[in-house]
Amino acid sequence: MADPRVIPDPPFAWAEGAPYSQAVRVGDLVFTSGQGGFDADGELVEGIEAQLRLSLANLGASLEAAGASLATLVKITVYLADPAHLDVWRSVRADVLAPPFPATTAVSTALLFDGMLCEIDAVAVVG
Repeated sequence: MADPRVIPDPPFAWAEGAPYSQAVRVGDLVFTSGQGGFDADGELVEGIEAQLRLSLANLGASLEAAGASLATLVKITVYLADPAHLDVWRSVRADVLAPPFPATTAVSTALLFDGMLCEIDAVAVVG
């Protein structure tokens, strides 16, 4: 049986050669890795709002590389280092995404990069 997965090239130069895929497409579904507030040089930006906005932009780039987009999201999981940032997430989500919003899970947890305040992964439909 042929492998049903399609792995697009990473949309970020700093992710080339990373030991994981930024996105994986299977049929009409795209699954992303967690996206953080990393700039074009792979450096974290400062502040929760800036990291959330860049995380969503990076998520969009990863989805587009696989044929999907932020407009075709069906599920988002956002990981926040501080539960007090939930209102900032809701505000940024409302500003960047259009209703109807995808199914969403928000989790407060420790993140693995020093200074990382959020990470977002998602599932979207191609088209």
